Amino acid sequence: MNTTTSIAIAALTCAAVSSIASAGVIFSDNFESGLGLWTGKNGGPHSGILVNDPLGSSNTVLKFSQLIYAGDMFTVDALTLDPNETYRLSFDYLGLNNEFGQNNNDTGGYVGFSVDMPGSHSWHWATGSVSGASDVLIDDGQWNSYAFDFTVADLGIGNTVRLMLEDFSGSGGGSGDALFDNFQIATTPVPAPGAIALLGLGGLLTTKRRRS
Repeated sequence: MNTTTSIAIAALTCAAVSSIASAGVIFSDNFESGLGLWTGKNGGPHSGILVNDPLGSSNTVLKFSQLIYAGDMFTVDALTLDPNETYRLSFDYLGLNNEFGQNNNDTGGYVGFSVDMPGSHSWHWATGSVSGASDVLIDDGQWNSYAFDFTVADLGIGNTVRLMLEDFSGSGGGSGDALFDNFQIATTPVPAPGAIALLGLGGLLTTKRRRS
């Protein structure tokens, strides 16, 4: 996987964030309270399951019991986005690239948006590039944190959408090797004057998070 690509669109440094006003959170789930915010295709079952972090922290995280395509989990509630706003999606991803006894650079984690369940949809951030997704999620056996900015126009499917996840059946991995945690969608913060120069640096490094 091209790590340079994956870091090019990640969000700002912690130093910049400290100088930026708070954003408005419109969706958040850390999977510590079950899967009540999610549903499957056409409102039916999905293959998402909650497990203890396989790297040993006390966190509960999401993985999938089977591979699938065209979306597996969708947020129950649709999100109505303002076409004039910029939003930031952040989450943590763990690609267990040695889960099946071989080094695999496409564990199948895909993140996108859908109008319905699935209906019109678009894939955006993934471990591969199928269906127009950006191959930006790192499969290195460690948790990595990501933040991506987007607008309604970037999604290309309208302004009322659902967050959509899957462990893609066309990937090189198997079920259970793509894990997620700590999803949040928020309006992007407004930079204070002292942070403007930092914004000019562009996208910065995707960082491994420290979990406890």
